[in-house]
Amino acid sequence: MKQILSFAIVTALNVSTAGCSSFRSKPLLEGEILQELKALRIENLRPSMETGPAIGPSRASFDPTNGLSREEAVAVALYLNPDLRVFRRQRGIAEGELVAAGLFPNPELQATWLHIAHFTNSLATSGFDVALNWAPPRPGERTARIAQAQARIEEVRAEIAAEEWKLAAAVRFAHASVRAAKERLTIAEAMLRLQERIRNFERERKVLGDASDLEVNLAEIGHAEMARDREIVSQELERLRRELLLLLGLPPEYELGLEETEAFAYRPVPIDPAALDSTMLRYRPGLQAARMAYQEAQEALRLAYIRRWPWFRFGPAYSRDEIEGQAGNRFGIGVGIDLPLANLNQGEVAIREAERAQLEAAFSAAIHGGRAEVAAALRELQAAERLIRLYDETIRPALEQSLQLIEAGLDLREFNLLQVITTQDKVLRARRENVEALLRYWKAIFDLEQGVGIRLSETPENR
Repeated sequence: MKQILSFAIVTALNVSTAGCSSFRSKPLLEGEILQELKALRIENLRPSMETGPAIGPSRASFDPTNGLSREEAVAVALYLNPDLRVFRRQRGIAEGELVAAGLFPNPELQATWLHIAHFTNSLATSGFDVALNWAPPRPGERTARIAQAQARIEEVRAEIAAEEWKLAAAVRFAHASVRAAKERLTIAEAMLRLQERIRNFERERKVLGDASDLEVNLAEIGHAEMARDREIVSQELERLRRELLLLLGLPPEYELGLEETEAFAYRPVPIDPAALDSTMLRYRPGLQAARMAYQEAQEALRLAYIRRWPWFRFGPAYSRDEIEGQAGNRFGIGVGIDLPLANLNQGEVAIREAERAQLEAAFSAAIHGGRAEVAAALRELQAAERLIRLYDETIRPALEQSLQLIEAGLDLREFNLLQVITTQDKVLRARRENVEALLRYWKAIFDLEQGVGIRLSETPENR
């Protein structure tokens, strides 16, 4: 009886300990969540940026008061973007799976009470059996489970890094798009001022009798079109600002300022095309995630083979029989053996073999897709560079000379209105196309960095 009492005490302690960590309900408080989202401000992040991701800007240089630079915007997005925060929660799940993989299985308690009917004329004929069975892990099984869970953690970390890198490229492009829209707005405002001078000049000529109604009307139409273009660009700038705020995780009504110390211009980035493939294989987070998924499948297959073999359960056993008031106690050890004679775990082995083959093919496909992305970004970058250089070397000087001639004609009060309008249209179109080429160039840079998994300025050949 002492053994039974001790066992009951241990069981009660275990149950009470498990009850201390019971389920706690956590309701969703929509109002509080909404208020927290509305209250987000970049200025409130400054103290916490000291422990931020290394992918962002220098922690000491973060200063939101002078507007966000491109890399500061990336750092803010890595902290606040809600979709990324959701994705990061996968790491906690994977860490829980690692804890579960290292745990030993629980023992099984079996108890039986028997009443032997018609054995005697009384109800005192009975029997009581109790056994505690436990199946230890097979040799190598726990190690394989832990290795599988560790591979899953590394896979999740790589997936999170890939999402962070993808978000960083999207934020850099969104930041550049806002800068490009502001550049287009500056061009539109300059052309509107010029068109306003032309309109006023034509009105003055009409008063003096030197301009016809058609010329004044053309000047008015040209001014109205420029004002319309300016409004379109202004609305586009506002739309791009909202898209950037969405990526940053800031409220849509937040007044976001961008750093204006750098002009939106072309800056060549040294690239070694021959080294891009090796750089991609080394740094691209998506490939690292594919590697870890394959390693996880390897360990799952190893577990499937381990579970093919017979295994046992064992534990202490106690039996008590009582017949007509005469009790008998028996102690011993119970043993049970699993006999996989029917299938030898062939189904799970076949599934895991197929999963490993699929992930091997997926890794090859990921390399193929990555190389295609890198090659496409490189071609786009080189094409944009040619357009930019063509504009700088040939088109820009001619446009500047044309604008100087228009200004001189206004000062001398001698020019042909139709020629001026034609020239102005060409100047506006050429400037806009150059801004688009610049934006195209920077997007290709960001796409190429996303493809290889590292900033181009940090590649081994550029260090």
